[in-house]
Amino acid sequence: MKRIQRASDKESIIELLTSDSVGAFREIWRLLFFAAMVGYKNGRREPLTSTQTGEGIRQDSFANNPVWLGTVYLLGLVETGSTDVLRATEESEDERIKVFEEYANGGLAILKEEFDASNGNLDALLSFIQSQTESSAPKTPDLKIAI
Repeated sequence: MKRIQRASDKESIIELLTSDSVGAFREIWRLLFFAAMVGYKNGRREPLTSTQTGEGIRQDSFANNPVWLGTVYLLGLVETGSTDVLRATEESEDERIKVFEEYANGGLAILKEEFDASNGNLDALLSFIQSQTESSAPKTPDLKIAI
């Protein structure tokens, strides 16, 4: 199983959101999942420019999240527009994980921008979440799926 990578330039926001001072996320995998949803909602998918070897998160860390696999498959399906991404091949898994990682990276970038513009505490995160839930609906994909 491929490990889930994160961009090195996002370590500061990851450390802040998993720290005792903000404490919104106890585990990095929870933050990455949240960030991927933020990235998707805002249509922000950013390639990972640099990662730290050995810092990837094992996919079984996400096993506590009952929607993990379904979300990864749906993101891959929506992004590629093809059912080929659902295949049980190494290439398909690489594509699904890449889509997830890039949306998580985009979401982390959004969170970093929000925290850089605020005082970087839990109230800032709560305000951000509230603004996201009050904003317009997420983009609706135009899927043409044939089975």
